[in-house]
Amino acid sequence: MDIDFGLAWQFVDLDGRPRQLRFRTESTGDTGQLVAVIADPHRPDAGDTVTLTRPGVGLDTVEAALDGWQQWATILDDHGARSLSLAEIRRRLHTAGLA
Repeated sequence: MDIDFGLAWQFVDLDGRPRQLRFRTESTGDTGQLVAVIADPHRPDAGDTVTLTRPGVGLDTVEAALDGWQQWATILDDHGARSLSLAEIRRRLHTAGLA
């Protein structure tokens, strides 16, 4: 089962492709892996997935590492459109020892 993070937000990496963050739970439901997925079914790269954490991490641990992401990961373009930086999210996860 996937748990969406910030479903209304666009998360972008250095390649500029829009992704959604999802926590993929393992069979126990207590642990899993955070991934970034291209969710737009109309894109030719729909379903392309990038792993952000190692498997077997706790959802609460990921949430703690990403606390406040709506502010510190924000990118504003020249027109004021807002997206979120996957590079900054990766950095936080790495610093927390989850990658």
